[in-house]
Amino acid sequence: MGFNHLAPKRPVNLNLNSDLVDRCRSGIGNLSAHVEQLLAADLQQRQSRLEAGQRRTEQAIDAFTALYEEHGSLSEETQSL
Repeated sequence: MGFNHLAPKRPVNLNLNSDLVDRCRSGIGNLSAHVEQLLAADLQQRQSRLEAGQRRTEQAIDAFTALYEEHGSLSEETQSL
């Protein structure tokens, strides 16, 4: 997923707690750059979780396929009962 680091910047309106902004700005400096870093980190974290979930799904499908190829399906075994 990622994002285009070279995309132009644009103004965005946010409604934030004024005390929080004042306290953060005094210790951070460039609030816009800090928020951009936090958003990029969040995007990366969400993408990593999504990819991990997709890998788990693929592993489960592979495990089921291997089991089916080795033993067939339960319904095939019980049809003759």
